[in-house]
Amino acid sequence: MKIEELIAGKNDGQNVEIAGISLPIGALKRFMNDGYTHLKPYQAEKTFSMWGKACTGCFTEAEIVNRVQSA
Repeated sequence: MKIEELIAGKNDGQNVEIAGISLPIGALKRFMNDGYTHLKPYQAEKTFSMWGKACTGCFTEAEIVNRVQSA
């Protein structure tokens, strides 16, 4: 799924639920600014794969939440 579609019309203080996990919009925007464009949840591992043209990574919920807190 495209990160841009997930965050459309939402502000930084809101969250979006993906695969039963609530992720902060502000963190997803920071990932977009870093070049990530797509997100795929892995429910069994409770991780999220993210990728873009020049980047790829697998993140836990805590790592994603920390991204907004380190702003």
